Amino acid sequence: MMSDVRKVGLKRFVIGSLGAVLVGVLVYFVHLQGFAPSSFAMIPLAIPGAYALMGIVEMVSGTDFFEIAQKWDDLDGWQRGVLGTLVVILAFAALFAGLVLFGQP
Repeated sequence: MMSDVRKVGLKRFVIGSLGAVLVGVLVYFVHLQGFAPSSFAMIPLAIPGAYALMGIVEMVSGTDFFEIAQKWDDLDGWQRGVLGTLVVILAFAALFAGLVLFGQP
């Protein structure tokens, strides 16, 4: 049986994903009308995607997102720097591995 935190995470993921799809459809139809929003204008449209990612973190970890944020804030500055840099390096490695494995020849 899923824990309450994981259920909330799943709910956030579904709501955020649906919102991101709706935003994508909105941007598509606005683009069909001949309008091209600037990159700066697109920033608020990323909020549903961020909400979905928040749900993924809760589903994977089984811990409330705000509790994770509090633990992150409790780290010393150098620890946040090292862990943050490590996360970025791992994200780039996963991105490049995906490009190599699934990219077009």
